Amino acid sequence: MFDMFQDKERGRFGDDESAPSRSTPRVTGSSDLVDITACLHAESKPGMKEVGAIRVSNDGDDTKAQWLPKSQVEFSLTGRRQRSKQGLGVEIVTVTLPEWLAKDKGLI
Repeated sequence: MFDMFQDKERGRFGDDESAPSRSTPRVTGSSDLVDITACLHAESKPGMKEVGAIRVSNDGDDTKAQWLPKSQVEFSLTGRRQRSKQGLGVEIVTVTLPEWLAKDKGLI
């Protein structure tokens, strides 16, 4: 039975309640994508084993180049070329990829 003179267990409109604690991180809306400038050493062609991948490096060293899946990156040619450490000409590209992938491949 309701007694209007008895202290309420709960404040009016939840005034005495604390906000629920968050166990998951709040979405900030910021992107986790990064743009890097890299040397393009190779691009897989249809019919090759590595379907849909590009091979890039930061410094033009073919021995340090990493394969990146085209399904997770976007790249565009800058129109510039550079001589690689092995003496070959490589295209300079701008690659947009997730930050975790760039870190995992040692590109940042």
